[in-house]
Amino acid sequence: MSLTVSENNTGLCYNSKMRYFEKAELSKSKDILCPDIDDYIQSGKEPEITWYKECRPKQWRQSIVRKVDVLSIKDVREDDIGNYTCELQFGSFVVRRTTALSVTGKMSSSKPGVEVFPEEFSFIPH
Repeated sequence: MSLTVSENNTGLCYNSKMRYFEKAELSKSKDILCPDIDDYIQSGKEPEITWYKECRPKQWRQSIVRKVDVLSIKDVREDDIGNYTCELQFGSFVVRRTTALSVTGKMSSSKPGVEVFPEEFSFIPH
Protein backbone atom coordinates (compact mmCIF):
# COMPACT_ATOMS: atom_id res chain seq x y z
CA MET A 1 0.00 0.00 0.00
CA SER A 2 1.30 3.46 -0.84
CA LEU A 3 0.15 6.48 1.11
CA THR A 4 0.25 10.11 0.09
CA VAL A 5 -0.24 12.66 2.84
CA SER A 6 -1.14 16.10 1.63
CA GLU A 7 -1.98 19.36 3.32
CA ASN A 8 -5.46 20.72 2.66
CA ASN A 9 -5.93 24.02 0.89
CA THR A 10 -6.59 26.87 3.32
CA GLY A 11 -10.19 26.76 4.53
CA LEU A 12 -10.95 23.50 2.69
CA CYS A 13 -11.16 19.85 3.74
CA TYR A 14 -9.16 18.71 0.70
CA ASN A 15 -6.14 19.51 -1.45
CA SER A 16 -7.38 20.76 -4.83
CA LYS A 17 -4.46 19.04 -6.60
CA MET A 18 -5.59 15.63 -5.34
CA ARG A 19 -9.24 15.68 -6.46
CA TYR A 20 -10.92 13.19 -8.73
CA PHE A 21 -13.06 14.56 -11.55
CA GLU A 22 -16.46 13.37 -12.76
CA LYS A 23 -19.01 14.70 -15.26
CA ALA A 24 -22.77 14.26 -15.06
CA GLU A 25 -25.56 15.09 -17.45
CA LEU A 26 -28.58 17.15 -16.35
CA SER A 27 -31.61 15.08 -15.28
CA LYS A 28 -29.67 11.79 -15.63
CA SER A 29 -28.38 9.58 -12.81
CA LYS A 30 -24.81 9.76 -11.52
CA ASP A 31 -22.93 7.71 -8.94
CA ILE A 32 -20.04 9.39 -7.14
CA LEU A 33 -17.70 6.78 -5.70
CA CYS A 34 -15.50 7.08 -2.66
CA PRO A 35 -12.44 5.91 -4.62
CA ASP A 36 -9.36 3.98 -3.54
CA ILE A 37 -10.43 3.21 0.01
CA ASP A 38 -10.14 -0.59 -0.07
CA ASP A 39 -6.87 -0.55 1.89
CA TYR A 40 -8.57 1.39 4.70
CA ILE A 41 -11.55 -0.91 5.23
CA GLN A 42 -11.40 -3.80 7.68
CA SER A 43 -12.53 -7.00 5.99
CA GLY A 44 -16.00 -8.11 7.00
CA LYS A 45 -16.81 -4.69 8.42
CA GLU A 46 -18.91 -2.13 6.58
CA PRO A 47 -17.12 1.24 6.56
CA GLU A 48 -18.78 4.25 8.15
CA ILE A 49 -18.46 6.88 5.47
CA THR A 50 -19.59 10.47 5.89
CA TRP A 51 -20.26 12.58 2.78
CA TYR A 52 -19.82 16.34 2.50
CA LYS A 53 -20.47 18.88 -0.23
CA GLU A 54 -18.05 21.81 -0.29
CA CYS A 55 -16.65 20.49 3.02
CA ARG A 56 -19.95 20.88 4.85
CA PRO A 57 -22.35 18.21 6.09
CA LYS A 58 -25.49 18.34 4.01
CA GLN A 59 -29.16 17.39 4.24
CA TRP A 60 -29.40 15.40 1.04
CA ARG A 61 -32.61 15.65 -0.98
CA GLN A 62 -34.62 12.47 -1.48
CA SER A 63 -33.21 11.87 -4.98
CA ILE A 64 -29.68 11.55 -3.54
CA VAL A 65 -29.08 8.18 -1.91
CA ARG A 66 -26.08 7.37 0.27
CA LYS A 67 -24.91 3.80 -0.09
CA VAL A 68 -21.82 2.35 1.59
CA ASP A 69 -19.13 3.98 -0.57
CA VAL A 70 -21.34 5.63 -3.21
CA LEU A 71 -23.36 8.81 -3.32
CA SER A 72 -26.05 8.16 -5.92
CA ILE A 73 -27.75 11.18 -7.53
CA LYS A 74 -30.96 10.03 -9.23
CA ASP A 75 -31.82 13.28 -11.04
CA VAL A 76 -28.79 15.54 -11.60
CA ARG A 77 -29.47 19.28 -11.30
CA GLU A 78 -27.31 22.35 -11.86
CA ASP A 79 -26.93 22.90 -8.13
CA ASP A 80 -25.24 19.49 -7.88
CA ILE A 81 -22.08 21.03 -9.34
CA GLY A 82 -19.36 21.08 -6.70
CA ASN A 83 -16.85 19.15 -4.62
CA TYR A 84 -18.02 15.98 -2.87
CA THR A 85 -15.85 14.60 -0.08
CA CYS A 86 -16.17 11.18 1.49
CA GLU A 87 -14.53 10.61 4.85
CA LEU A 88 -13.82 7.51 6.88
CA GLN A 89 -11.90 6.78 10.05
CA PHE A 90 -8.85 4.52 9.77
CA GLY A 91 -7.43 3.91 13.22
CA SER A 92 -6.46 7.32 14.54
CA PHE A 93 -6.40 8.79 11.02
CA VAL A 94 -9.07 10.27 8.78
CA VAL A 95 -9.07 9.25 5.11
CA ARG A 96 -10.74 11.65 2.68
CA ARG A 97 -11.38 11.55 -1.03
CA THR A 98 -12.80 14.51 -2.94
CA THR A 99 -14.49 14.40 -6.32
CA ALA A 100 -15.22 17.55 -8.32
CA LEU A 101 -18.51 17.11 -10.17
CA SER A 102 -19.27 19.13 -13.28
CA VAL A 103 -22.69 19.06 -14.93
CA THR A 104 -23.43 19.34 -18.63
CA GLY A 105 -26.71 19.93 -20.45
CA LYS A 106 -28.68 17.20 -22.13
CA MET A 107 -27.59 16.26 -25.59
CA SER A 108 -30.38 17.18 -27.96
CA SER A 109 -31.39 14.68 -30.59
CA SER A 110 -33.63 17.16 -32.39
CA LYS A 111 -32.49 19.22 -35.34
CA PRO A 112 -31.75 22.92 -34.82
CA GLY A 113 -34.71 25.26 -35.23
CA VAL A 114 -35.36 27.23 -38.41
CA GLU A 115 -35.68 31.00 -38.25
CA VAL A 116 -38.88 32.32 -39.78
CA PHE A 117 -39.16 35.98 -40.69
CA PRO A 118 -42.44 37.91 -40.74
CA GLU A 119 -44.06 38.38 -44.14
CA GLU A 120 -43.57 42.15 -44.05
CA PHE A 121 -39.89 41.65 -44.63
CA SER A 122 -38.85 40.57 -48.06
CA PHE A 123 -35.39 39.67 -49.08
CA ILE A 124 -34.39 40.42 -52.62
CA PRO A 125 -31.14 38.96 -53.85
CA HIS A 126 -28.77 41.50 -55.42
